[in-house]
This record gives sequence, C-alpha cells and structure tokens, in this order.
Amino acid sequence: MTEKQTTEDVDILLGNPKKAILTMVVPIAVAMMVETANNLIDAFWVVGLGSDAMAAVGLIFPLFFIMISVGNGIGIGASFAVSKNIGSGDKTSADRTAAQAIMLTVIGSMLISVFLFLTQRQLLESMGAGDTIGLCLDYVMPLVLFSPFILLNVVITNLLRSEGAAKKAMITQIFAAVINMILDPFFIYDYGLGLGIAGAAWATIIAMLCSLLLLLYWFLIKRNTYLDIRLKGFRFERKSDADILRVGIPASSGMLFMSVASMMMNAIIIMTGGIDGVAVYSSTWRLLQMLMIPMMAVGLAIVPVCAAAYGAKRYDKVKTAYYYSLKISVLVMIVIAVLTALFADYLVMIFTYSESTIPLRDEMVSCLRLFCIFLPFTSLGFVSSGFFESLGMGVKSLISMVIWSGLQVPTCYILAIMVGTLTSVWYGIVITEIIGPVIMVIWGLMVMYALMSRRTEVRSAEG
Repeated sequence: MTEKQTTEDVDILLGNPKKAILTMVVPIAVAMMVETANNLIDAFWVVGLGSDAMAAVGLIFPLFFIMISVGNGIGIGASFAVSKNIGSGDKTSADRTAAQAIMLTVIGSMLISVFLFLTQRQLLESMGAGDTIGLCLDYVMPLVLFSPFILLNVVITNLLRSEGAAKKAMITQIFAAVINMILDPFFIYDYGLGLGIAGAAWATIIAMLCSLLLLLYWFLIKRNTYLDIRLKGFRFERKSDADILRVGIPASSGMLFMSVASMMMNAIIIMTGGIDGVAVYSSTWRLLQMLMIPMMAVGLAIVPVCAAAYGAKRYDKVKTAYYYSLKISVLVMIVIAVLTALFADYLVMIFTYSESTIPLRDEMVSCLRLFCIFLPFTSLGFVSSGFFESLGMGVKSLISMVIWSGLQVPTCYILAIMVGTLTSVWYGIVITEIIGPVIMVIWGLMVMYALMSRRTEVRSAEG
C-alpha cells in the first residue's frame, strides 16, 4: 500500500485495536445520539397530535425496520468485505466491493419498496392497527416511496466507516438530523404546511436526501475518501457480492426476524394493555434506543476494526478488540442503567406532556425502570453480533439473533395468557433480554478460542 493509497483513518484502523475502537466509537456514538435525539424530538411533535398518532408511530416502527434492514444488512456486509480487503492491502478489491454494495442496495431497496407498497395495509391490520390505520398509512407511505434514497444513505455511511472515516459519517448524520429537527414542526402543524403525521415522514425524507447529496459529493466529486467508487462500466462480480451477502443476508434476515417479532410483541401488548400499552412500549423503547447508543456504537465499530485485523491475519488484534469492546460496553451500560433508574420520572416527560398522554406516565416510569435491569446484558449481545459479522460469520450472528428474539415472543405470550397484565409482559422482556445475550457471548468466546487455536496451529506448522 503506497502513501497515496492510504489515509490517516486507514492507518488508525490498521493500528492499535483499542485506539481504533475508541476512535470509531466516539463519532459513531455522537452521530447516533443526535439521530436518536432527532427521533425523540420527532416523537415529541407527534405527541402533540394525540395518543392515537403516538401509537401509530409505534405500530409503524416494525415496517420501517423491515425497510431499513435491507440497507443495514448490505451496509454491514460491505463494511466487513471492504475492511477485510483494506486489512489485506488490496485497495482495488475494496473499491470494487464498495461499488457492488451500492448497486445491490439500489436493487434491494426497489424490491422492498414494491413489497411494502403492496402489503402495508394488510401488515398493519394484522398488527392490530384498528382505528389508527389511516394515521399509520399517512406516515408510512412517503417512507416506502422514497426508501431507495434512504437505504443508499445508510449503505454509503457504512462504507465511510469501513475505511475508518467515522467522523465523516458522523457529519452526514448530524446534518440530516438538524435538517429534520428544523422541518418537523413546520411540516406537521397548521402554522406551516399542516400535513399532520405525514409531515414527520416528509421531513425525514428531505433530511435524508440532503445527507445523501453530501455523501455523493465526497465520494464522486471531491473524492477525498480512501475508497474510489466508480460505477462506469459496472458489472456484478461473484466474489465481491458473495463477501457482502454472506454477512449482509444473515444481517438483514436477523433484522427482519426482529421486526416480525416486534409486530407480534405489539399484538401481545394490545391483548393486555390495549393501544395505550403499545404507546407505552414504543415510547419506552425510543428512550432505551438513546440509552443503548454506547453499546450499539461499539457493536458497529468492532466490525471494520476486527475485519481489517482478520484480513491481515492478525488474530491477536481481533482478540484484543473483542475483549476490550465487551469490557467497555458493559461498564458504560451499568452506569447508564443506574442513572436511568434514578431519573426515570423526568425522562418519560418528553412523551407524556400532553393531556391525553399524562395517564400513561406512571406505567412508562415503571416499565423503564424494569428494563434498566437488562441493559448491561444486552451490550454483550450487540458486541458479539458485531464480532461474528467482522469474521464473515453472518449465519452465526443470525442464529444467535433468532434465538434472542425468538425466546421473547412465546415467553411474553405465555405470561400474557397466564397472568394477563402489562407488567407480566415487561418481566418476560427482561428475562429474554438477559438470556439471549448471554448465549451470544458464550458462543463468541468459543469462536475466539477456536480462532486463537488456529493461529497457534499455523505458527507450529511454520516453525
């Protein structure tokens, strides 16, 4: 790799794994924090439309997750494949793999857009949307129609991270979030365009389009990135596509499974707590998403760092990165869980300020405090999932995620039938959010042991 073919970001990616993890984690966490704050502010404005609108956003989340899963899957697969090529010193293959990822995203996003367009009403009815289905359709339709642009944004952001340029990725996400925050009230309420709940969706789309334009400017016009993406004369390449898809398909499938599980959880919650129960559950998870940002950032950062070390056959660096990621994520989440339990009464106010949502406050506080129990355990699962993906073991990541999510639905359903209260469902979630991640980290440690044993065998053979 010549001097012209490297960047400061790539040098850090290939250097000390602890420094690489921290260098990646901080901008990823900041970007996710701003993005999640944007989601909370989005929800804040929607709450002003009433509890039905609030519940509609919660019901839409699984459908939106189905759409995003395609982009995230390809993005994670590309992050693994590109970083592995960077680690092995093959820049040409890294460039070609990035181009493959973009074209796969275009095709995949169009397919998922058509699927959701044709099935959205039936899916929402099966989820128990009931009287809120009109609001749900108003919100989801613009997102479905513009999903190709949203997913391209997700994948190209992952390409930046795959070359270690997490700061650039952070800038684009903050840029989109700020635009969305500015547009939300103007698009939703009558003093602006007055589009209601649909206005929140249109604000998101415009913000994503602006972010995508910035990404394309860096890659295609200014060309100040390590990766050189050229689509002229493009043709699909079996090897590059296989590298992306052997991680991307399981990653997408895992997210789709989680989305289906989330739909089923909404139905179970409606059984015990009605539409207000869904509002409590979805709003609490919005808060948890912000609280879980540190561990999610570590789970994203570990993919390019370990993949680059794996491509360079530096298994000692893979081990250091995995163990270090587990340690810092658990410690941080213990602190966050304690603070959240102490200040839960104040945190839920963002969702319970309107007259129609104040009655939900006490249930939301108790739900949030109970969920704090599993936060340190959940970090084990996120980091281990990223570890599997960084080694190209997408199927292992999928199986572990299916076990994790698959335990939750039957456990909560049995408790809902036998006990019949929302609190019993909350306990079911806590139990499975502990068991699932513990299974994943045990499997991760076994994989790491096998990898280090292979390294020892290779050294013995060379000696």
